[in-house]
Amino acid sequence: MTDHPLKTLRFRIEAALVGGLLVIVRLLPLTTSSWIGGKLLQIAGPLLPAHRTARSNLERAFPEKDSSEIAGILRDMWNNLGRTAAEYPHHDTIKAEASERLEVHGGALLDELVTRPRPAVFFSAHLANWEVLPIASAVRGLPVNPVFRRPNNPFMTALFEDRRPHPDVQLIAKGPRAARELLKILKQNRSVALLIDQKLREGIPVQFFGRDAMTASAFAELAQFVDCDIYPTRVERLPGARFRATIYPPLAKPDTTDRKEAVRQLTQTATSMIEDWIRERPSEWFWVHRRWPD
Repeated sequence: MTDHPLKTLRFRIEAALVGGLLVIVRLLPLTTSSWIGGKLLQIAGPLLPAHRTARSNLERAFPEKDSSEIAGILRDMWNNLGRTAAEYPHHDTIKAEASERLEVHGGALLDELVTRPRPAVFFSAHLANWEVLPIASAVRGLPVNPVFRRPNNPFMTALFEDRRPHPDVQLIAKGPRAARELLKILKQNRSVALLIDQKLREGIPVQFFGRDAMTASAFAELAQFVDCDIYPTRVERLPGARFRATIYPPLAKPDTTDRKEAVRQLTQTATSMIEDWIRERPSEWFWVHRRWPD
């Protein structure tokens, strides 16, 4: 935490404003809040510098699409991101109304981990409202411990901790201690979850939309170290602040004794799956991120 008085004051004010905004949004019905958030960012998003990054990414990923198609994806992408932000204060509602708001495909895989506890690694991407995935496992009685990026503002950390969908869920902050914490959790026959679709300088290069992209391979390294299954997981947006979460069967084990090559193969397989999901629903991915080298 910073000791500079002015910076500390700015962080406190920022946290208070964000906290107050979340309280206001929480007063609205979930479906209304989601709709308003989508419309607001659909208007404001194209005015932000990140809009140019998203357009450039889309044009490179989909050279076959014309400008009107790209514009439509961008419009719907901002709508999705606005909805996701406005749904943040309503995670408890999504969980409480899971029978109406959340379809879970592959739930039997989660049930099996509940009845026969063992270590498991889940991976996913910033698709639709990716925050729904821990809720989907929690409603089946399986606390999955996700990795998250600690906010720059230390006074906003509580906002992340409050989103835990299960009392036994432990949030693991990215950083030098994350690997040790994840290994400790796995050795306790518990599950962890990682989002692997953002650029990571310390990652490994794999193909993503026809170009090399530095990709986080920690999920594969952990699974190799502990010898556990890796489950692909995906969320899709449905009308009316509803969602479909899919848990796929574990990735096949690579046919190699070379651990480094096994990690590379698993990372490529997972990244290719994510690319397929994005191609199916391009407007639900986080295109504003600088995923590839310039």
